[in-house]
Amino acid sequence: MRVSERISPITRTIDPASIELPAGYTIEPLLTELNYPTSVSWDVDGNLLVAEGGLPGHGIVADTERRILRLEADGSLTAIAGGFSRLINDITVYRGMLYVSHRSKISVLQDGCIRDLIVGLPSYGMYQNTSIVFDMAGRMYFGQGTVSNAGVVGPLALADMEELTGALDAHDIPGAEVVLTGQNYEVEHPRTGETRLTGAFSPWGTPTPAGHRIPGPAKGQAASGAIMRANWDGSDLRVYAWGFRYPFGLAFGPEGRLYATNAGANPLPPRPVAGDPDTLWLVEEGQWYGWPDYFAGRPITDPSLQAPGAPRQEFLIANHEELLDGRPRPPMPVTSFGEMVSAAKLDFCLHPAFGFVDQAFVAEFGPVLAPMSGLPPDLSQGFRVVRVDVNDGTVHDFAVNRGGGPASVSGGGGLERPIEAKFGPDGNLYIVDLGILRWEEGERTWEAIPGTGVVWQVSRTG
Repeated sequence: MRVSERISPITRTIDPASIELPAGYTIEPLLTELNYPTSVSWDVDGNLLVAEGGLPGHGIVADTERRILRLEADGSLTAIAGGFSRLINDITVYRGMLYVSHRSKISVLQDGCIRDLIVGLPSYGMYQNTSIVFDMAGRMYFGQGTVSNAGVVGPLALADMEELTGALDAHDIPGAEVVLTGQNYEVEHPRTGETRLTGAFSPWGTPTPAGHRIPGPAKGQAASGAIMRANWDGSDLRVYAWGFRYPFGLAFGPEGRLYATNAGANPLPPRPVAGDPDTLWLVEEGQWYGWPDYFAGRPITDPSLQAPGAPRQEFLIANHEELLDGRPRPPMPVTSFGEMVSAAKLDFCLHPAFGFVDQAFVAEFGPVLAPMSGLPPDLSQGFRVVRVDVNDGTVHDFAVNRGGGPASVSGGGGLERPIEAKFGPDGNLYIVDLGILRWEEGERTWEAIPGTGVVWQVSRTG
C-alpha cells in the first residue's frame, strides 16, 4: 500500500523476491513511501500504527514531520498525532494508551491529546532514549543512550549538542556514584578548533582529578547508558541497570527475562575504542555492565580494544569493585553481532505457528558511524534481520538481501535499513525499514532520502 502524497526525488525499487528467507516464509511490502519510519504498534482495535520521522543525528540531515499514522481498513493512512520532539524512537500501546519515546521525553497519546510522563532525559548528545516495554506487573522500561562514545565528551558529541540545542554543557550521568581515576583528554571543538581539557562524566572543558566523585542520578533523574524503570504513569523513575553504551532495543523473552541490544563503541576521539561489537544482553536489576571501562565484557586495557596509532587507553573509574558488588567482572553478552552492524530493535517469537518459538528476532540497521570514524562504510554486515537462540547465543540469518548490503547499493529491491523487528497480534513478523541513507563523501555526511521507508510483513506459508 502506497502513501500517494509523498514524492521522493529518488525512487526505491520494491521487490520481495530480492530478500532471502528460510523455506516456508514469504515477505511482502505492507506500506511504502514512508518518511523515515522507526516503529510499529497496534491499537486496541488491532489497527497498525506506524511512527514516522526518526533520524539518528550524526550529520544525517532531513526535514520531516514527526508523526504517528494509523492504517485504515481501506488501506489509507490517517495521522493521529504530530508535533513530537526531533526524533521518535519507539511507540507501543499499553492499557489502551499509546506510549511514545521521543527525544528527552516519554509521552502518551490518550483521547487525542499528548501528555508528557517523563521529561528531561539526557538525550542531547550522541544518543537518545529508545525502546519502551512493559512487564507483567505494568512497570515500564526504556533504554537511555549515552552523551559520549566512551565516557568523555568528544567532537562528535559536541557537534550533536550544538546542532540540537546550541549549548555545549551536556555530559554523561553514571547510574551510581563513581570515583574517577583522573584521566583527562584534550578535546577539540569540530567547528571552532578550540581545544579544552575534559574529564569523564563532565562537560566539555571540565578536567577532573584522581579521586573525584561523580554522584549517580538524583531521585527521578535518568542515567546515561542505562535501562530505566518507572510505573506505567511515569512515576517512580529509577535506574534498573546501567553500564551500556546505546541500549537501543528492549524485549521480554522466555520466562519474563529482559533482553537489550547494545551498540558498541567506535574508534572516535578523544577515547577511541576498536573492536567493540554490537551485542545482545540479558538485563538483570542492579547490574553494572561495564561501560565506559568494559566493552562486551572486556576491559578497555585489553590490547584487542586498542585503536591503531592511539595511546593506550586506561580506566576512567577507580571503584569497579564497589560497582560490581563483589563480582570479579561485569557480565558477558548473550551474543555478539559484529562491529558497527547497528543492532536495533528486537522481539521474541511467542507464536508457535510462526516457528522459532522463544527466539529473538533482531533488526540490523547497518553501519552509520564507520565513515565518521575514518573507516569506509562496510556493506558486508547489517542491513538484515537475524534470529538468535538465547540459550546458546547462536545467530542465524532470517531475512537478508540476496545481493548483500542495502538494496540501493547491491541491486534488487530488498531491505535498506531495518530498524525494528516486531511480531503483530496476528502472529506475523513486521520489519520496519527506515529507507535509503546515502553517504556523501565530499560533504562527509549521510543524505536521508524521503519517501523510501517501508513496513514489510513476513508470514509463514508452510
